[in-house]
Amino acid sequence: MQSDEQTPLGRFFDRHLLLLRSFAVGALLWGVGYLTWRIGWSGAGASPVAFAMLLMTELYGLWALGMLAWFSWSGPPAVRPPATPGREVDVYVCTYDEPVEVVAATLAGCRALSYPHTTYLLDDGRRREMEELAELAGARYLTRPDNSFAKAGNINAALPRTDGELILMLDADHVPMPDALDAMVGYFDDERVALVQSPHDFFNHDSVQHYVVGRHEQSLFYRVVCPGKNRHGAAYWCGSAALMRRAALLEIGGVATETIAEDFHTTIRLLRYGWTSRYHDEVLVQGLAPHDLDGYLLQRDRWARGNLAVFTLPESPLRARELRPLQRLSYFASLAAYLASPMRLLLLLTLGLVLWTGELPMKVSLVALAALWLPAVALNLTAGSALARGYMKIGETAHYELLTMEIYTRALRCAIRPGHTAFKVTPKQGADSGGLAAVRKLHLVLACALLVAGGTALRLLDLVGAGPLPDLPGVAAGIVPVLGLIELRRIARTLRARPVLLGGGPRRRSPRRRQRGGRRPRARRAARGGIAPRGPARASRREGGGARGSRRGGGALLSRGRRPLPGRGDDRRDRAGLADAADGVVLRGLQPRAPARPPARRRIPRDRGAARNLDAAHR
Repeated sequence: MQSDEQTPLGRFFDRHLLLLRSFAVGALLWGVGYLTWRIGWSGAGASPVAFAMLLMTELYGLWALGMLAWFSWSGPPAVRPPATPGREVDVYVCTYDEPVEVVAATLAGCRALSYPHTTYLLDDGRRREMEELAELAGARYLTRPDNSFAKAGNINAALPRTDGELILMLDADHVPMPDALDAMVGYFDDERVALVQSPHDFFNHDSVQHYVVGRHEQSLFYRVVCPGKNRHGAAYWCGSAALMRRAALLEIGGVATETIAEDFHTTIRLLRYGWTSRYHDEVLVQGLAPHDLDGYLLQRDRWARGNLAVFTLPESPLRARELRPLQRLSYFASLAAYLASPMRLLLLLTLGLVLWTGELPMKVSLVALAALWLPAVALNLTAGSALARGYMKIGETAHYELLTMEIYTRALRCAIRPGHTAFKVTPKQGADSGGLAAVRKLHLVLACALLVAGGTALRLLDLVGAGPLPDLPGVAAGIVPVLGLIELRRIARTLRARPVLLGGGPRRRSPRRRQRGGRRPRARRAARGGIAPRGPARASRREGGGARGSRRGGGALLSRGRRPLPGRGDDRRDRAGLADAADGVVLRGLQPRAPARPPARRRIPRDRGAARNLDAAHR
């Protein structure tokens, strides 16, 4: 089954793995040769500062391409192990201040799980309505007198009060599919397995992290990077949608509380104690992505600060000698990925420096530029796009790097001195105001836009002999302003993106284009008066995936993007409608019933009299 999450080019490279690998190896070899030339022969007469700045970004670009090639080298399909019957499973739903309708949808999904289990609602908000909700949903309600250590402390407080052998960890907004436990419980036949992580997918396709309908910022991570980490024994807990062994958690003293990234930190501690982790590449949970820019930046800032703080602890990949070398490299690559956005900032600063001062980062001939620099840049970009397997495009990469440029740069200090960082829950319902109020949050992006725009404008005046800046030598006078225009276009696309500027959803295909032969995805209809939709689970491009209804009313819970497993038909994906799975229950009394829509008026264009009579009948 195909989905909009992966591009046609990505599916092509999935079918031609040898071509993909050859492309990646060629790009890496060319990159090594180029950097050798850059370090040894391009610095004479160049600005030492600009030379060093550009070289740092180029070194990181080659490193990132090498790591992506390593993770993307092979992508075996997910195969479910047989579900072992008779295991005692607890389901933890952690909540603090999420709205009732959000938690209600999750509890409905938990009740629909086909494998025998016991659901616990762990409420750190100590709210009366949550206790009533748990009772109605058939879940057990647990709370504690304080909120120490946030989510990690909430889980640790529940561990001695429950007794299941396995624990399914869920955030309050992550709705499990009915067969989620059946897909993962078989991994625990291996007594060394401590956790099994599954992908996160999201049903609100108008979120700020959805660049287009069907594909979001984390698609590359869960579809390409995580399967690669699984090959190296370096899968890790991602906070939710994970099945964990209670005995393993108890052996290490519970969930780690030293950082606000308890999931990544806890995983490395488990591996240090001799446990193993696995990744199951099948979407088993549908979550709620941060809807607006505020929620998105808050969540990414917490992830960056918490994960980078691991460098200061015994669980640092640089210090954890109990881990195998490949595991240490894999975890280090995960933390080094936070450098991507600061490197984007460094690249923009380098361009600004060249534009305003005329100092070049390298002085080479036009032939060397065309024969070495241009192929190196083109191969790095195109090979990276191919290795992403269609789950991230070049423009989308630049977009997310610009959005996180400021918060990731600020978070780098946590790798040396974390300081005191508070855990803030990601808002589940955004104000979605957009406009200048949202754009003003991107301070560094605006500053870089002014820096590059001013320098580019003055350099364009130089071309007609009216510019006040120092002259750029030779062909640089034409190339550098072009590079400035390219970067300005990227920044402008980010600032005018719908979730940022307009507060709306991602891009959609126009109705005219769809009528001219484009494929029309089937719409997902939200159940009226219930908490989840009925019918086949499909994302609607026209309606933005039903995101608005699902965000405010608990409906439109999709099961889009789940890959069919060997020997299983697509009907397994279609039966994942959460309302049907929940036996048509659960909490309708707690959720307002959607107003019934009046029947659509039929139009008969060529008989206006009949049309008027029909309108009168409706009145």
